[in-house]
Amino acid sequence: MSLTLKIDVRPPRSKLVIEKSSFDDEKSRHRKNVEEHHFNHMVELFIPGCAELPPGVQAEFDRCDDYYLIKNVPLTELINKDFIENFVKKGSLYMLSHNTHIDKHNAYAVLPTGQLLLSVHKDTYEELGLVGQPSQFNRKVKRKFVVEVDLTQDIFVPGKKNYERVKQGFQRTELKADFLISWKPEGTRQLAGSILSHFQGSYECEKHSQAQQTSRHTDLLLPVVHSTELEEGEDGQWCSAREWYEWLGAVSCGISCNEAPEHYISRYSCPDPNELTAATVRHSMTGFIAPGNVCSLQEVVRSYMRDNKSTCPWAALTVHGFVDSPVSWARREHGFHHGGENLYTFLIFRDSTYWLFQAVGTNDICP
Repeated sequence: MSLTLKIDVRPPRSKLVIEKSSFDDEKSRHRKNVEEHHFNHMVELFIPGCAELPPGVQAEFDRCDDYYLIKNVPLTELINKDFIENFVKKGSLYMLSHNTHIDKHNAYAVLPTGQLLLSVHKDTYEELGLVGQPSQFNRKVKRKFVVEVDLTQDIFVPGKKNYERVKQGFQRTELKADFLISWKPEGTRQLAGSILSHFQGSYECEKHSQAQQTSRHTDLLLPVVHSTELEEGEDGQWCSAREWYEWLGAVSCGISCNEAPEHYISRYSCPDPNELTAATVRHSMTGFIAPGNVCSLQEVVRSYMRDNKSTCPWAALTVHGFVDSPVSWARREHGFHHGGENLYTFLIFRDSTYWLFQAVGTNDICP
C-alpha cells in the first residue's frame, strides 16, 4: 500500500497597503496611523547620507519613556475603582499581557481609549459568562472569543449590574497575567511613574528603559525613487514603491544587496536604477513604545529632512507591532498565523511628501 503526502508549500498571504500623501495636507492621516497603532515593539530609523545619527534625533530617542513589567496581576485589579479613576480616565494607558501567545493562550490588553480586551479560549469564555464574539479567524470552529469591556462607561461602577457581572466572571476564572505598562498622565500634576506605586507592595514590579542599537553601512546602493510616483517610471527612471519596500526589508534583515544575485545564496539585488551612497546610519529601539513617542520621533525626523535638503534624499521610519497583540490598528483583531506581523513604514521625503506602507499578515483585517 502506498501513501501520498501532500504538503502545502505556498507562502502565507500578507496584506500591504501603500499610500502617498503630504504632511502638509489637512487630510493627511499620518498622525492617526501612528496613534491608533497602540502596541509597538521596535522603531527603526534608516537615514542615507549620514555616518552618524543626527544629535537632535538621538536626543529624541533618548527621551522616550520608560515602561514597566508588573507580574502576576489578576484581571480584577484592572477593574478596581481607584485604578480606573486614577489611571484609565486620567491619561493614556497602554497595557499588554506579556509572554502570552495569541494563537494558543488567553491574551489581554487595555487600550488608551479605555477598552479592556480579552482574547480567550472557548472554555474560559464559557466560564466567564460575559458577552463576546467568536474570533474572526476561527468562526466555524469557534476556538477563541473576543470580549470587550469599556472601563470608562459611567455605569461601569461597583454595585451596577454590568460591573458586578464582570467582577464575578473575573473572580470565578481567576484570570491573571504579567503586563507591560506605559502610562502618560494628563497635565503635569502626576508623574508617569506614579502608576508603579499603585502596584508596588502587592506585585513584583520591574522598570525598563528602551534598548537602542546603531549600525552603519558604507558604499550602499540605494534604489532611485520619485516622491510623487508610486509606480515604476515608464523608461526606468525610478523604482516602484513595492521595489523600494522589498529592498528596505532586505537591508533591515542584513542581506547584502550590492552584489549581483547568486543562484545558490541569494536571488536578490538592489533594483535598478540605483545610486551609491558613501555612508548610511540605521538606528533601532526596542521595548514597549507608546505611540506618542513615535509621533515625536516622526516630527524630529521631518524637521531634520527640511533642514538638510542637500544631504539626505529621504529617511525611512519603520514601527513594528507586537506579534502577539490582540489588536493591530485601533480595535482591529490581530492574529499570529505564520508570523504575527503588523508594522508600518513612513518614507519621508525632503519636500514633506511621504509614502506610508502598512503591512499585516493573513490573520488581520486590512488597515
